[in-house]
Amino acid sequence: MSDLIAAEWLKLRTTRLLHGMIPAAVAISFAAVAGSVFATDRAHIPLASTKGLRRVLPITGTGALLVLILGILVAAGEYRHGTAADTFLTTPRRHRVVTAKLTVGALVGLGAGAIASIACVGVAALLYEAKGTAFPFDHAEVWLTLAGTLVYTTLFAVLGVAAGTLVRNQVLAVAGALAWIAIVEHILVNLAPDIGKWLPAAAGQATVRTPLDGLLSPLGGVGVLAAYAVAIGAAGIRFAVTRDA
Repeated sequence: MSDLIAAEWLKLRTTRLLHGMIPAAVAISFAAVAGSVFATDRAHIPLASTKGLRRVLPITGTGALLVLILGILVAAGEYRHGTAADTFLTTPRRHRVVTAKLTVGALVGLGAGAIASIACVGVAALLYEAKGTAFPFDHAEVWLTLAGTLVYTTLFAVLGVAAGTLVRNQVLAVAGALAWIAIVEHILVNLAPDIGKWLPAAAGQATVRTPLDGLLSPLGGVGVLAAYAVAIGAAGIRFAVTRDA
């Protein structure tokens, strides 16, 4: 399995995909946190308070959407470029190939979350200082939110790989994921919150402790998001094994 993981990592790091998507995800999170600091300060909410931190730090997970798309491209890209057949001929046990992709996706998501967290805390600390407030590094809210960001990006990357395995058309998979999050979940969260809070994006928001009414608890969000990752990942493995490349 380690050889397969190394091979999948080699495929990913030798393309421009990784070098473009991860910086973009970090930059979006970075900009979002900076904007949230200014917005929170204009609302006259103490930046170092729990309420202030809950307005600023959950935005660190903004880049998870790009990590999801990266995961989709990792899996569906093989079918688009016609390399899936060669991959499965080289490793006939297809479940091992998909498991390796899911593992690499999780590691990339974890790395993206870590980089985004460091960058966002750095810019927040600088802006807090500019506003005459010391960033509260010892506040539990900081580390709980950043831990949630790591879980959020990791599991969203896994969901992306799983979705890309199930929906082999790369464009359709990306468009479907964006439509689901931007339209379907948005509608359900607003019109049927008792249903919407159980959906992946809403669970992700709960994981990073977003201060919105009607979300699950942070641990509940982690559990639901992990359940989606396991279920859709298992479905992706099953689909890859039973369908022709």
